[in-house]
Amino acid sequence: MKGLLLEGIAVAGKSAIIRALREHPSWRRRRSTLVLSDFFTERANDHLRSLTAESYRTLMQRNLRILQAAKQIESGSPLFDSEDRRDLCYVLEGFHLTNALVHTDVGTDVYADIDTELERLDCQLALIVVDEKLIGVRTIEEYRRRDERWRAAQDRLESRVGDLAVYYAKLQDAYLKALQTTVMKNITVNATDQDWQRCAEEIIEFWRI
Repeated sequence: MKGLLLEGIAVAGKSAIIRALREHPSWRRRRSTLVLSDFFTERANDHLRSLTAESYRTLMQRNLRILQAAKQIESGSPLFDSEDRRDLCYVLEGFHLTNALVHTDVGTDVYADIDTELERLDCQLALIVVDEKLIGVRTIEEYRRRDERWRAAQDRLESRVGDLAVYYAKLQDAYLKALQTTVMKNITVNATDQDWQRCAEEIIEFWRI
Protein backbone atom coordinates (compact mmCIF):
# COMPACT_ATOMS: atom_id res chain seq x y z
CA MET A 1 0.00 0.00 0.00
CA LYS A 2 1.23 3.47 -0.91
CA GLY A 3 -0.74 6.49 0.25
CA LEU A 4 -0.51 10.24 -0.24
CA LEU A 5 -2.22 12.95 1.78
CA LEU A 6 -2.44 16.13 -0.29
CA GLU A 7 -2.96 19.25 1.82
CA GLY A 8 -2.95 23.02 1.31
CA ILE A 9 -5.16 26.09 1.23
CA ALA A 10 -8.19 26.16 -1.06
CA VAL A 11 -6.40 28.09 -3.82
CA ALA A 12 -3.12 26.13 -3.77
CA GLY A 13 -3.97 23.86 -6.72
CA LYS A 14 -4.55 20.48 -5.08
CA SER A 15 -7.20 19.35 -7.59
CA ALA A 16 -5.02 20.34 -10.55
CA ILE A 17 -2.09 18.40 -9.10
CA ILE A 18 -4.29 15.34 -8.60
CA ARG A 19 -5.21 15.49 -12.28
CA ALA A 20 -1.49 15.65 -13.16
CA LEU A 21 -0.73 12.72 -10.84
CA ARG A 22 -3.43 10.62 -12.51
CA GLU A 23 -1.81 11.22 -15.89
CA HIS A 24 1.69 10.38 -14.66
CA PRO A 25 3.08 7.08 -16.02
CA SER A 26 3.93 5.86 -12.51
CA TRP A 27 0.30 6.25 -11.44
CA ARG A 28 -1.08 4.74 -14.62
CA ARG A 29 1.08 1.63 -14.14
CA ARG A 30 -0.50 0.87 -10.77
CA ARG A 31 -2.95 -2.05 -10.80
CA SER A 32 -5.30 -0.62 -8.12
CA THR A 33 -5.74 3.09 -7.43
CA LEU A 34 -8.08 5.18 -5.30
CA VAL A 35 -8.59 8.96 -5.08
CA LEU A 36 -10.84 10.39 -2.38
CA SER A 37 -11.49 14.04 -3.21
CA ASP A 38 -12.67 16.65 -0.74
CA PHE A 39 -16.28 15.55 -1.36
CA PHE A 40 -15.45 12.44 0.69
CA THR A 41 -12.78 13.75 3.05
CA GLU A 42 -14.23 17.05 4.28
CA ARG A 43 -17.31 18.22 2.38
CA ALA A 44 -19.35 15.11 3.23
CA ASN A 45 -20.17 16.97 6.45
CA ASP A 46 -21.59 20.04 4.70
CA HIS A 47 -25.16 18.93 5.39
CA LEU A 48 -24.69 18.89 9.17
CA ARG A 49 -26.03 21.81 11.19
CA SER A 50 -23.45 21.40 13.94
CA LEU A 51 -19.89 20.88 12.73
CA THR A 52 -17.82 19.71 15.67
CA ALA A 53 -14.37 18.20 16.08
CA GLU A 54 -16.06 14.88 16.81
CA SER A 55 -18.18 14.99 13.63
CA TYR A 56 -14.99 15.30 11.58
CA ARG A 57 -13.36 12.50 13.57
CA THR A 58 -16.30 10.27 12.65
CA LEU A 59 -15.95 11.19 8.98
CA MET A 60 -12.18 10.54 9.00
CA GLN A 61 -12.64 7.19 10.70
CA ARG A 62 -15.14 6.16 8.01
CA ASN A 63 -12.58 7.09 5.35
CA LEU A 64 -9.88 5.18 7.19
CA ARG A 65 -12.00 2.04 7.34
CA ILE A 66 -11.83 1.86 3.54
CA LEU A 67 -8.04 1.90 3.71
CA GLN A 68 -7.85 -0.43 6.70
CA ALA A 69 -9.86 -3.03 4.79
CA ALA A 70 -7.47 -2.76 1.84
CA LYS A 71 -4.51 -3.12 4.19
CA GLN A 72 -6.01 -6.31 5.64
CA ILE A 73 -6.54 -7.75 2.16
CA GLU A 74 -2.95 -7.01 1.19
CA SER A 75 -1.55 -8.37 4.44
CA GLY A 76 -3.53 -11.60 4.13
CA SER A 77 -2.60 -12.50 0.57
CA PRO A 78 0.74 -13.44 -1.01
CA LEU A 79 -0.50 -12.04 -4.34
CA PHE A 80 0.27 -8.45 -3.39
CA ASP A 81 3.78 -7.22 -3.94
CA SER A 82 4.70 -3.55 -3.96
CA GLU A 83 7.55 -4.31 -6.33
CA ASP A 84 5.15 -5.21 -9.15
CA ARG A 85 2.65 -2.45 -8.26
CA ARG A 86 -0.19 -4.75 -7.31
CA ASP A 87 -0.78 -3.13 -3.94
CA LEU A 88 -3.23 -0.25 -3.53
CA CYS A 89 -2.09 3.28 -4.36
CA TYR A 90 -4.34 5.95 -2.86
CA VAL A 91 -4.65 9.74 -2.54
CA LEU A 92 -6.60 11.71 0.06
CA GLU A 93 -7.33 15.36 -0.68
CA GLY A 94 -7.70 17.86 2.17
CA PHE A 95 -8.20 15.31 4.91
CA HIS A 96 -6.38 15.30 8.24
CA LEU A 97 -4.77 18.75 8.53
CA THR A 98 -7.67 20.47 6.76
CA ASN A 99 -10.22 19.06 9.16
CA ALA A 100 -8.09 20.04 12.16
CA LEU A 101 -7.13 23.55 11.04
CA VAL A 102 -9.92 24.72 8.74
CA HIS A 103 -13.16 23.10 9.79
CA THR A 104 -12.78 22.62 13.53
CA ASP A 105 -9.88 24.95 14.41
CA VAL A 106 -8.83 22.64 17.24
CA GLY A 107 -5.21 22.08 16.21
CA THR A 108 -3.62 18.84 15.13
CA ASP A 109 -3.04 17.44 18.63
CA VAL A 110 -6.73 16.54 18.89
CA TYR A 111 -6.33 14.21 15.89
CA ALA A 112 -2.92 12.78 16.80
CA ASP A 113 -4.36 9.26 16.66
CA ILE A 114 -5.57 9.89 13.09
CA ASP A 115 -2.08 11.06 12.19
CA THR A 116 -0.57 7.88 13.64
CA GLU A 117 -3.07 5.67 11.84
CA LEU A 118 -2.32 7.34 8.50
CA GLU A 119 1.37 6.63 9.01
CA ARG A 120 0.49 2.99 9.77
CA LEU A 121 -1.43 2.90 6.49
CA ASP A 122 1.76 3.84 4.62
CA CYS A 123 0.62 7.39 3.98
CA GLN A 124 2.97 10.27 3.22
CA LEU A 125 2.10 13.96 3.23
CA ALA A 126 2.55 16.55 0.49
CA LEU A 127 1.77 20.14 1.45
CA ILE A 128 1.11 22.42 -1.52
CA VAL A 129 2.04 26.06 -0.92
CA VAL A 130 1.83 29.36 -2.81
CA ASP A 131 4.07 32.42 -2.49
CA GLU A 132 2.38 34.49 0.20
CA LYS A 133 2.61 37.66 -1.92
CA LEU A 134 0.52 36.03 -4.66
CA ILE A 135 -2.17 34.41 -2.54
CA GLY A 136 -4.50 37.36 -3.16
CA VAL A 137 -4.02 37.13 -6.93
CA ARG A 138 -4.58 33.37 -6.86
CA THR A 139 -7.74 33.84 -4.80
CA ILE A 140 -9.18 36.25 -7.38
CA GLU A 141 -8.25 33.90 -10.24
CA GLU A 142 -9.89 30.91 -8.56
CA TYR A 143 -12.99 32.94 -7.74
CA ARG A 144 -13.44 33.77 -11.43
CA ARG A 145 -12.72 30.21 -12.58
CA ARG A 146 -14.78 28.17 -10.14
CA ASP A 147 -18.50 27.46 -10.22
CA GLU A 148 -21.27 29.39 -8.49
CA ARG A 149 -21.41 27.06 -5.48
CA TRP A 150 -17.68 27.52 -4.79
CA ARG A 151 -17.97 31.29 -5.11
CA ALA A 152 -20.93 31.34 -2.72
CA ALA A 153 -18.90 29.37 -0.17
CA GLN A 154 -16.05 31.87 -0.50
CA ASP A 155 -18.46 34.75 -0.04
CA ARG A 156 -19.76 33.18 3.18
CA LEU A 157 -16.20 32.61 4.36
CA GLU A 158 -15.21 36.20 3.61
CA SER A 159 -18.18 37.54 5.57
CA ARG A 160 -16.94 35.51 8.55
CA VAL A 161 -13.15 35.97 8.42
CA GLY A 162 -12.67 39.21 6.48
CA ASP A 163 -10.00 39.59 3.79
CA LEU A 164 -9.56 36.16 2.17
CA ALA A 165 -5.95 36.78 1.13
CA VAL A 166 -4.98 37.54 4.72
CA TYR A 167 -6.97 34.55 5.98
CA TYR A 168 -5.38 32.12 3.51
CA ALA A 169 -1.88 33.46 4.24
CA LYS A 170 -2.36 32.81 7.96
CA LEU A 171 -3.88 29.41 7.25
CA GLN A 172 -0.96 28.41 5.03
CA ASP A 173 1.40 29.32 7.87
CA ALA A 174 -0.65 27.07 10.17
CA TYR A 175 -0.28 24.19 7.69
CA LEU A 176 3.50 24.70 7.63
CA LYS A 177 3.69 24.69 11.43
CA ALA A 178 1.61 21.51 11.53
CA LEU A 179 4.36 19.68 9.64
CA GLN A 180 6.39 19.84 12.84
CA THR A 181 3.89 17.62 14.65
CA THR A 182 3.06 14.93 12.07
CA VAL A 183 4.69 11.52 12.19
CA MET A 184 4.21 11.10 8.44
CA LYS A 185 7.07 11.63 6.03
CA ASN A 186 6.34 14.89 4.29
CA ILE A 187 7.33 17.26 1.51
CA THR A 188 6.46 20.89 0.78
CA VAL A 189 5.79 21.64 -2.90
CA ASN A 190 5.71 25.24 -4.12
CA ALA A 191 2.98 25.58 -6.75
CA THR A 192 3.17 29.34 -7.27
CA ASP A 193 4.08 28.92 -10.96
CA GLN A 194 1.10 26.57 -11.53
CA ASP A 195 3.34 24.08 -13.30
CA TRP A 196 1.24 21.10 -12.30
CA GLN A 197 3.35 18.55 -14.16
CA ARG A 198 6.49 19.69 -12.35
CA CYS A 199 4.63 19.52 -9.04
CA ALA A 200 3.48 15.99 -9.84
CA GLU A 201 7.04 14.97 -10.70
CA GLU A 202 8.32 16.29 -7.37
CA ILE A 203 5.63 14.38 -5.52
CA ILE A 204 6.19 11.15 -7.43
CA GLU A 205 9.93 11.31 -6.76
CA PHE A 206 9.25 11.82 -3.05
CA TRP A 207 6.43 9.25 -2.92
CA ARG A 208 8.32 6.61 -4.92
CA ILE A 209 5.32 4.86 -6.43
